[in-house]
Amino acid sequence: MPADVSDRSQKGRARFPRPLLLSAIFALLSTLLLAFLLPLLAPGLLRFEHAMGDLRTAWMSDRLPSQHPLIAVVGVTDETLNGYKARLPIDPGVLARTIDAIDAAGAKAIGLDVLFVRTARPDHEGELIAAIRRAKAKIVLAAADERVFLSPLQRERQQAFFRDGLRPAGYANLAVERDFIVRFKAQPFAASAFPKSFAEVLAENSGYASASKRRRIAWLRTPADQSDTFLTLSADTLLRPAGDALLNAAKQGLKGKIVILAGMLTDIDMHRTPLQPMHGALIHAQILAGIVDGRSIGQIESGTLALPLTLAAITGLGFLVGWYFRYRRRGLLASGAATAVIIAVDTLVFWQFRIILPLVLALMAWFLGEFSGHYLGRWLGYNTDRSRWFVR
Repeated sequence: MPADVSDRSQKGRARFPRPLLLSAIFALLSTLLLAFLLPLLAPGLLRFEHAMGDLRTAWMSDRLPSQHPLIAVVGVTDETLNGYKARLPIDPGVLARTIDAIDAAGAKAIGLDVLFVRTARPDHEGELIAAIRRAKAKIVLAAADERVFLSPLQRERQQAFFRDGLRPAGYANLAVERDFIVRFKAQPFAASAFPKSFAEVLAENSGYASASKRRRIAWLRTPADQSDTFLTLSADTLLRPAGDALLNAAKQGLKGKIVILAGMLTDIDMHRTPLQPMHGALIHAQILAGIVDGRSIGQIESGTLALPLTLAAITGLGFLVGWYFRYRRRGLLASGAATAVIIAVDTLVFWQFRIILPLVLALMAWFLGEFSGHYLGRWLGYNTDRSRWFVR
């Protein structure tokens, strides 16, 4: 007689006849491992979690029918600066004339995404200050906050520019992860002189308030008509002679929009994102669009109670399923079905509620629970009488 048949014929000889209690104990231990120890001991494993989040973002983020109707980006490009001796710092005269052109087009607000921290004042800065002050559109300036290493002289130089410009400023920091991908909005620095981000201040000055505290950027995919997500113009288009057809079309496109003016040089301020490499100005535009549209993407944060409770529930359920099917070949089928259900739930939750669940951790929790329940059940549980789950 086979050993397993012999074992199953022996009723009432369980070493530990309470699988519910055992599943709770194992769920607690596995949750401590997955939610608290794993991020400290093997942070590299969690990069796969980010990769899965990036995949969902790239395939399932919101998509507009065409270009965003309220936001545009104007970039000072290499072509714009072809006639100048240096690319950096960007000539303030170019910025001044571009601001005048954007303002003349009837823009609602202008965000100047350029830092002014060089201790020596560049030529034509007076022209830029004058353009900022006379603009009818509301203007917001970009700032480097306390997390950016600046000398005391550079920090004072930045503050002097803000005082001269007489316009509000927000920090323009980007939250670049260890794998050099921007996924999250940079959070405010404690006791900073700039409590709000560049995009937040620009949105507020345009009549939009940010109610969501979710950290992830609510990305927009390429529109359905394959146009640019935001109207994106080169500054030299706006500096063409009066009456030029391209200039007139560009001005018409900027009318009534929130415009971000920034340096968009080929090899500077480029960042990887879940969608594609982007200039910093376009990332700020994505953050701004999320505020303007009222969109956000959430996730179960590691510092909240929701994560360990979720992992404990999955582990405990997996343990009981493994225990129940410990003598049946359908256990493998149950494992595959559970994996499909977890992936389906994760996809549905992101699609409908824009919340990223910890998919990798959830799958690890399930397999830890199921395999442990399977083998511990063979060793400790009743051999055939599965009805004794609650009593001795």
